[in-house]
Amino acid sequence: MQLLTWLTVIYLAVLVVALAVSLIAIFIYLWKIGSALAAVERALVQTKANTQPLKGHIEAINGGLVGVRDGLMLVDEHLASTDESLNFVADRLGIGETA
Repeated sequence: MQLLTWLTVIYLAVLVVALAVSLIAIFIYLWKIGSALAAVERALVQTKANTQPLKGHIEAINGGLVGVRDGLMLVDEHLASTDESLNFVADRLGIGETA
């Protein structure tokens, strides 16, 4: 009976040590992940600070590009109208579309 008691105590000690090693390993990995996430947070804050002065310029560029878009849409409409007119003339002249 004495042997069984000692084997149980040794098994319990090994189990506790294994559990402690596992928990320490998990803690180390979580610490590394937390450090990496903190570095990402610092980088994002720095990026936000660095890009803040661009806000007004980007809005101005965006406003200008809206005008360009409107102009290009008008050109597209004119080109579509011209295409229709040229197709009409080609049909009247008996000229088919060429690929």
